[in-house]
Amino acid sequence: MKRRSFSINVSLFLTALFFLALCLLTYFIPPVVTSLIDVTDNLGFRGSITETARTLVLIDAYAMVAVAFAAVILLFLLLLTVRRGEIFTAKATRLLGCISWCCFGEGLLFALLTVHFQLALGVAFGVCLVGLCLRVVKDALEEATRIKSENDLTV
Repeated sequence: MKRRSFSINVSLFLTALFFLALCLLTYFIPPVVTSLIDVTDNLGFRGSITETARTLVLIDAYAMVAVAFAAVILLFLLLLTVRRGEIFTAKATRLLGCISWCCFGEGLLFALLTVHFQLALGVAFGVCLVGLCLRVVKDALEEATRIKSENDLTV
């Protein structure tokens, strides 16, 4: 019991730390995006990027951070639900499903960057894979919740 509580508290702490990192990143998005666009390499087509395209990349970056904020908040709520022992519930299943959709949203936003950053396609694929894994876990948890509720009804 103590070990489980410690693990959940560590996860809550790391999630809060990630939230603070996102807050810091939000403040520094414009210079980070500018430096990523201006870096010289042999990948991508950033040499001829227009001001409009720079603005669109910046908008995409802000959208990614917004989706990441949503995922982190949902993850925090899921951890609080687990800490209360409400694992096999519709609420936990719904939260896990929403987190997986956030992963797919991040994947789509990264895929949009592929026009200028070809490596973004790999990131998009990885994030979508995480989203798919979470969907499978959500489906398994949903089935376990259904079986638990059936068993709770039998005497």
